[in-house]
Amino acid sequence: MDMKDIIEQEFDLIVQSVIILGQGLDSVAYLVNNEYVFKQSKHAGARINLRREVRVLNYLKGKTTLQIPDIEYYSEKYSVCGYKKIKGSRLTPDVYKNLSDDEKDMLAQDIALFLRELHSIALPAVDGLELDIVDDYCSDYAALRETVYDKIPDKSKEYIKGLYKRVLNDERIVQYVKVLCHNDLSCSHIIMQHNRAVGVIDFGDAAITDRDRDFIYLLEDSSEEIGRNLKKKIKHCNFMGNVYGGYLLSRKNG
Repeated sequence: MDMKDIIEQEFDLIVQSVIILGQGLDSVAYLVNNEYVFKQSKHAGARINLRREVRVLNYLKGKTTLQIPDIEYYSEKYSVCGYKKIKGSRLTPDVYKNLSDDEKDMLAQDIALFLRELHSIALPAVDGLELDIVDDYCSDYAALRETVYDKIPDKSKEYIKGLYKRVLNDERIVQYVKVLCHNDLSCSHIIMQHNRAVGVIDFGDAAITDRDRDFIYLLEDSSEEIGRNLKKKIKHCNFMGNVYGGYLLSRKNG
């Protein structure tokens, strides 16, 4: 059954147009009637993740200043959820580059407020939401060995091996306060209007874990991410105060 039929049958919503917004390994996103975003899982594991995402978003309803997806439709049978599209455009490095210094500061405050609110919320009772940091690093290392080890020089292999050994033997890796994290806070998931952040989308990787997880993409310098400049502004803005302070930099540089 195609998405139009699913929506009209399950949700009694007349579909006038359906456009694929994008897709990954786990799901496909559709723009419906130029008003709603519908997301459908591709496989069994993704069905579990979508169910979890819907529960997290319902739990967060009314708890954040920035807009988040407000789930109006959900079908367990077809593993589909839908919400009204948050109006605006996605943050990109080019958008950020064209902001004034004052606008960059205000953007950092917007994001910092979102993180402060998210990380201070009481942990939701959602099965499978807690992420074990050590297991996560071990899984990443195993994935690297399976996918790229045959394609890189021995010197690079030794560097990666040594890096993971240092990380996994560092006692600080398990010394953190568990908070609810977005866990995929990339530029493409931050919605902008009039040079301000107005919303955050895609909570499919949300997890109870170390709050540093919400700074991974903010530290990345690439064609899709802004990098340390934005992260430093967020760390030092008034909303964050000393909550993250030198802690993050010491963890990153240590």
